[in-house]
Amino acid sequence: MPRRGENIYKRKDGRWEARYIKEVLPDGRKKYGSVYADNYKNVKAKQQQCLLHPAKTVCNSTNLTVNVLITEWLDSIKIHVKPNTYQKYESVCKNHIIGEFGSVLVKLISNYTIINFTNHLKEKNLSAKSINDILTVLGLAFHYAEEEYVITTPRIRYLKEEKKEMRVLSVDEQLQLTTYLNSDMDIYKFGILLTLYTGIRVGELCALQWDDINDHYIQIHKTMVRVKTDNKTEIKIGSPKSDSSKRLIPTPQCLLPLMAQFRDTGYVLSTEKLKYTEPRLMQMKFEKMISECGLEKTNFHALRHTFATRCVEAGVDVKTLSEILGHSDVKTTLNRYVHSSFELKQKSMKQFEMSLIS
Repeated sequence: MPRRGENIYKRKDGRWEARYIKEVLPDGRKKYGSVYADNYKNVKAKQQQCLLHPAKTVCNSTNLTVNVLITEWLDSIKIHVKPNTYQKYESVCKNHIIGEFGSVLVKLISNYTIINFTNHLKEKNLSAKSINDILTVLGLAFHYAEEEYVITTPRIRYLKEEKKEMRVLSVDEQLQLTTYLNSDMDIYKFGILLTLYTGIRVGELCALQWDDINDHYIQIHKTMVRVKTDNKTEIKIGSPKSDSSKRLIPTPQCLLPLMAQFRDTGYVLSTEKLKYTEPRLMQMKFEKMISECGLEKTNFHALRHTFATRCVEAGVDVKTLSEILGHSDVKTTLNRYVHSSFELKQKSMKQFEMSLIS
């Protein structure tokens, strides 16, 4: 039976209702929420679950500080974004935004304030991209303030970024790398070859299991990331970057003999000592191999760019390539991953000249 002060009682319709403090309003008044069940025990359990989450203190627009805004905004997006995305947002807020604004009232932040903040970030010798990433997070928090508190927030002006062309292995460099990989083959070299012939991301490679691979296609439906939880980091395996990243890639037929050689159960990149290989370790092994085979230093993602470029050079249509790479928009494929080599430009010019002659 309910005890006095529990805020649990039996309704006239026979159901049990339990109340809990849902919000504390700006004037100190409490706003209650209710849960229902068919008996006292169940409704008590539901109430206890609700009480595990502290009541939200609601601010009005006159006393809303950036600190409170950031806390509320992060809480509101936590269940809607991937853990590694949330970790990045939280890190940006902690390292760059809260310390700068903290107790400043949101209504007092002006365009001039944002300009000064941007200049302050420049003084830290941060790149234009890093500064824009910070401004993007601040802008998302401001958008939340506009929707929740109907506050007019300043306009975010982003810096112009220099377009950096991603490193792409030339045909000769790719041949040099594949020759090295095919000598004294091991599971890590196989993983790099698989990436070079499919363009998959390093997290997708590390999450790949043998059950996902057959002679006809490779199923990409998971990714592996290391995320921060409390005061430590741990490996998380979940859905890939976006819905379009879930895809089937035709199996490169030239790799079938190697697949037969290494095929086992569990994760593709597993060894006697490791159940799986995490992305950070795979990147380190790749950098070591690049050095050993005498190529210029590059990162693992260059394999994805190289795959895309070779596909374009071979005449693969961009729509097909976009689906193989797991992009939702063909523009992303064109703008980020397709790098026209000088040889391809020469070939295109010759085709143009021949069309004029004929």
